[in-house]
Amino acid sequence: MKKVLCLILAGLMLGSALSMVACGNTNETNQDQGQGDTQAVVEEDTTPPEYICEIPSTLKFDGKEVNILFAKRPGREDEMVSADHLGEGVLSDAVYQRNMAVEEQLGVKLVYIANDDDTVSDKLKTDISSGDGAYDLIADGTFRAIVPVIDGFYKDLNQTEYVDTSKHYWTQGYNDMVTFTSDNKQYLVTGSVAISLFRYMYLTIYNKTLMEELDKPNLYDVIKNGQWTLDYQYGLINETYADYGDPAVDEGDFHGFVTGDTISVDPYMVACDIPMIIKDAETRELVFNIEAQSKLVDLCDKVQKLYNDQSTYVYKTSAMDDVGKTNIIQKFTNKKAMMATIQFYSMETNYNEVGALDYGIAPIPKFSEDQKEYRSYVQDQVTGMGISAVVRSDREDMVSATLESIGYHSYRLVRPAYYETTLSKRYMQDENSLEILGLIFDSLSFDFSSTCGNIVTSCVIRDQLRPVLSGKNNTVASKMNSWKRSMNRSLGSHNQKLAELES
Repeated sequence: MKKVLCLILAGLMLGSALSMVACGNTNETNQDQGQGDTQAVVEEDTTPPEYICEIPSTLKFDGKEVNILFAKRPGREDEMVSADHLGEGVLSDAVYQRNMAVEEQLGVKLVYIANDDDTVSDKLKTDISSGDGAYDLIADGTFRAIVPVIDGFYKDLNQTEYVDTSKHYWTQGYNDMVTFTSDNKQYLVTGSVAISLFRYMYLTIYNKTLMEELDKPNLYDVIKNGQWTLDYQYGLINETYADYGDPAVDEGDFHGFVTGDTISVDPYMVACDIPMIIKDAETRELVFNIEAQSKLVDLCDKVQKLYNDQSTYVYKTSAMDDVGKTNIIQKFTNKKAMMATIQFYSMETNYNEVGALDYGIAPIPKFSEDQKEYRSYVQDQVTGMGISAVVRSDREDMVSATLESIGYHSYRLVRPAYYETTLSKRYMQDENSLEILGLIFDSLSFDFSSTCGNIVTSCVIRDQLRPVLSGKNNTVASKMNSWKRSMNRSLGSHNQKLAELES
């Protein structure tokens, strides 16, 4: 399922020339974009066509409102809304300019409607049942949105007039994951509009000063040489435990590695290229990948060895290990751990503490050196956007054009504000770290069972594997055998429902 993230590095090299290209107009002169002006410049010949938005410049909707229902959750809500003026920070300003650019381009008024994180799908369901059509666009965490997709609550974006999912301001790997049947039905998109795509990506952070004091090798060279594997990480952290104070092992002691047993387990399946739900190459039907059992057994051995070593400290349950929790990053910034598994969001929300350290970053380790490339996983709460199934036909063109415009202007304004300014310039301390940052984002990968596994409510494989991979007994083989029947039955039912959805 692996696809590369929107040619991030190519986009970075295009720099300001690409960021100045406006949607659907190639003949006018650009004004000061810092004030939200969206007039176009003469398009550069070097601009790849996959980055050019093709909405006609004559398309206007006379100030009509487009209602956007979104999840109000830290780390995601500021993707949609900002302060109502400039000057409140780089990201807030970029989102403000993006929204103004969309409104000016299409002559629409964006109306953002915030709801609690776990109620967006319920609100959409109620709206569809009533036929009111109160919401046009929906922005929700993918793990929640995927079930309403299969229930028919979203329109097929590939059948709308203006959403072009082939454009690279939409993330192509995500597209592949959420495209169904041989008719290529797609109901959700993500991309630069979703800062959570960056924030929720996993990485390994390490304290370079402590690594030098413990006479450990330079990880930059190890990563570049393709040697950064689970076995290498284990050898690195082994025998680094130091007891501080009382003889009991606790979080106040020094550990070579700190992690958690809940969401911190999730990236291993993707990082080691073990998809549990795949798609038939011809029919595009969802299939339980029983052939993954042997490699999954081996992965379990490697991860359990890492987790159960005395030099690893594990925070247990979602109360300690979830998006936005600070236990892991605090132990690391307190210099009580040499390295940790975190998300970029942890760096952002704890920057003062992280910035006081001399640190480096690495991808989540590969399965082995035989694996050709690193694979970086984004947590399943990443935002997906779609069009409500009850949007009336006389509004559909406006709504699809608005979604496309949001995607494009997010790439033009929001992506550089977060990736190039916040991550690259603020968080990366040297050129080596900046290069590894590019490597991590260039290796963005998606896996259906990890990101959309909630469709099988009786057996969410991602959740089921958390206690197995972080436990003490390798029960993978028996688990796989017990899952096989229910997974095949559930996926067969979902394949039928997807086939019956209107194109």
